[in-house]
Amino acid sequence: MTVKLKAQNFVDEKYGIIKNIYDLPTYYGLPKVYVKMAFGGQYNTAGFNASGAGITEAQAVNSAVGEYIERYSCLHPHRVMKVSKGVVKINPQKINASASANLDDYQWIHGYDLIQKRTVALPVDAVYLTYRSNKKQSWMTTATGAACGPNLKACFWKGIAEIFERDAFQYIWRRQIACEQIRINDNRELRSYFNRYIKSENIQFKLYKMDMDWDVPAVFGVAVLPNKGCVVAASVRPTWIEACKKTLLELAQSIVGYAAIIFKVDENIEVHSYDEVKEYQDHSLLYFNDHMSQHLSFLDGHQHIFRIPENEIQPDDDEAVALFIEKIKSIDKQVYFVDVTSEEIKHTDWKVGKTIIPGMLDIEPHFIKHLESSRLNEVDRNLIKMKKRQPNELKNSQPIVPHPFP
Repeated sequence: MTVKLKAQNFVDEKYGIIKNIYDLPTYYGLPKVYVKMAFGGQYNTAGFNASGAGITEAQAVNSAVGEYIERYSCLHPHRVMKVSKGVVKINPQKINASASANLDDYQWIHGYDLIQKRTVALPVDAVYLTYRSNKKQSWMTTATGAACGPNLKACFWKGIAEIFERDAFQYIWRRQIACEQIRINDNRELRSYFNRYIKSENIQFKLYKMDMDWDVPAVFGVAVLPNKGCVVAASVRPTWIEACKKTLLELAQSIVGYAAIIFKVDENIEVHSYDEVKEYQDHSLLYFNDHMSQHLSFLDGHQHIFRIPENEIQPDDDEAVALFIEKIKSIDKQVYFVDVTSEEIKHTDWKVGKTIIPGMLDIEPHFIKHLESSRLNEVDRNLIKMKKRQPNELKNSQPIVPHPFP
């Protein structure tokens, strides 16, 4: 999908929900990608921004705009409407174990159950980040994926992919298990992409295959910096080549976006206690510091190398939706979808959706020394049954440092 800025009247310095789009400069020796930053400025989004990257300037603008309106649409509903009588209300505790079981404590929004193919009602709190039905109650939003696309089908499968990314990374991290490395030079298309756009002086890029019970291409990437700090990224896509490319692009985006901090020693933010790591950005800043990549060395212990299949066929949105629904069914989960496209955007070529898969792992918003989740044990059992892991691989202690995922 190519951005047509003249047709997108929400990008306007005076009246738009996005006021300006700025360039983030790259430098000699860094990835040759474009990185853009979209800034808003309405009273309820002061200081709100989103970045995006691409191998062309148009792709980077498209990415930044998409990321911004995705966040904007998922922030807060403009109005809460009553749901139809007779529509089944999904128990809030199914989505958030700490939620109240009293259905009257919540406002509701229409969603769609993709497994049972029916309209349902979901707590508004589970869909919008800042909305609370009861101001006295908190809500921890987990196992959700927001996505922007040219149609709702694209939003749906990309939302699932986002949930799968965090599920996979948290599992790999908590189990501290080695993964098959993906050699970039072993695939002609990936090698060409890497050498042209990503390759950087004194930065080592590594890609790993993340095995999960839902069995969709999942890639984790690490870029080791000259000081042995690092940035990381992950991607889930219908094909391995697209998952690898997206992971590399996100690594490049972090390197370019944080270059002023990464490559200036006096700019590094020292963390004296892991208890200080409370926000998502804190995780990234922590791993810019010297030798932090050593905490990812567990990934390198696998004896096999994974080779990307040649000539993969990229599915269309209908095929991707069918693939992801099949995989969710295979692990006996439910999946719900809500069209959250804001009123200001509905007349454009953009759609925004929010997907929820209860019971999946997520990345914690602060440092948790020991994570307990039935999902960890569930994945253990499933991977052993699928012969993807051996029991002895799953007995490692949980990590003693915060994760590096941004």
